[in-house]
Amino acid sequence: MPLRSLQLFLLLNATLTACQPKRSTTDQAIKQPHADSQAVVGSARSDNPDQVIANDFLIVPGKQVGPIRPSTSEADLLRLLGPSVVTVGDTLYGAEGEEFLGTTLYKGTADEVQIIYTDNEKRTQPQTVLIRPKRFNDEGFPIPNVAPTRWITASGLRIGTTLKELEKQNGKPFKIWGFEWDYGGMVSTWQGGKLTPLNKKSFLSISLAAPVTRTPAQEKAYKGLMGDSEFLSSVAAMQVLNPSVQGMQVSF
Repeated sequence: MPLRSLQLFLLLNATLTACQPKRSTTDQAIKQPHADSQAVVGSARSDNPDQVIANDFLIVPGKQVGPIRPSTSEADLLRLLGPSVVTVGDTLYGAEGEEFLGTTLYKGTADEVQIIYTDNEKRTQPQTVLIRPKRFNDEGFPIPNVAPTRWITASGLRIGTTLKELEKQNGKPFKIWGFEWDYGGMVSTWQGGKLTPLNKKSFLSISLAAPVTRTPAQEKAYKGLMGDSEFLSSVAAMQVLNPSVQGMQVSF
């Protein structure tokens, strides 16, 4: 894959709010502006860390997303999970009309993930895994009763984890970028809390979104949390809005 094309793909963060639903079949990648957006997680649920398990949904940033490892090819996934789970050579849409060939697992379900490779044509070296279940239909309306995803980190971080729950996991407030711009809703820094990456290198970025249906108080809070500014999770407006995790990007 050309370097410039991959950079463009990763640069565009689809804003995950009810005001700006996506209509493409595949969401665009999210990218963290700071290197501090990684949750600290434990080891895989296997006595052998090199063993690939088909029904594994554990996320270990930098190491695995379930059966996906740094050396897991598209062909490997097809053999392991079968064609009912693996969509090979799927078209993923990026910035400025760019298109890439990648792999989609569990397409159209709450467990859907997209895989971007360093080698776009052969698809043997995963670089980024995107976990972002579809929240809106093709007409832009919220999808009711979206099932919870099974993807989860050892610390309990998953799609749907709320800001208040993240504060408990982190042990202190953290910072998040304002909504409705390229990095809208991204965690910018864990402020030295428990979710701060120990090695200072981030392999996981997360994006939060406001509730699809908001109370008048939440709508007022949301309007005060927009733009390219950082907000502490503990500020009153964030506590009222209480956004939840709607996007996770894992890199190797």
